Amino acid sequence: MVVIVGVRQIRTVLDDGEFFCPECGGDRRYQYGVGRRWFMLAGLPMFPVSKALGSVTCAVCGIDFSRAVLVVPTARRLTGLLREATRSLAAAALVAGGESSPAARAAAVAAVRDTGLGAYTDTVLDADLRAYDPDDDPDESLDALADHLAPEGCARLVAVAARIAVADGPYRTLELDMLLTAGNRLGLTRPEIDRVLDEAAGHMPR
Repeated sequence: MVVIVGVRQIRTVLDDGEFFCPECGGDRRYQYGVGRRWFMLAGLPMFPVSKALGSVTCAVCGIDFSRAVLVVPTARRLTGLLREATRSLAAAALVAGGESSPAARAAAVAAVRDTGLGAYTDTVLDADLRAYDPDDDPDESLDALADHLAPEGCARLVAVAARIAVADGPYRTLELDMLLTAGNRLGLTRPEIDRVLDEAAGHMPR
């Protein structure tokens, strides 16, 4: 009688979804599973011979990653966060001083449209202003972006709000306070924030 013995890895899929694959460089489907090697007897698993190890497997390149890779937002999620942050900063800039200024409002609408929301209008801006609550803290979109944007990207977000603030004239005290708070939340240093504000002021209408 021939008895077939051996060792085989058996993997159990526990979760799936979409993630940003660092190998592919884009959004991909994944499976998260736990695998361990089993002693096989006549094709049947008898007992494990290794510890259970979990990994995230890309459905496209097939490479395994640690579960920590799922913390990185997908490109789709990052785009959404950028839009949310821009809308929030635009509303904050107007509430701090330029809510009734046609120039500042036009700058706010243009800034949001630049994120890909082509249907954003002054009417939608009004709705954002009514919904804006300066006591909402922290701003989740800014907090989430701070961990995943390069300093240049964080500076660009503050610059967007700064240009809205100066669209109708020099910075007001409340506008400066708002911009400094946003810059701090995004992890920028005071010199970096000051540089962004000075550059935006250089584009102020004469």
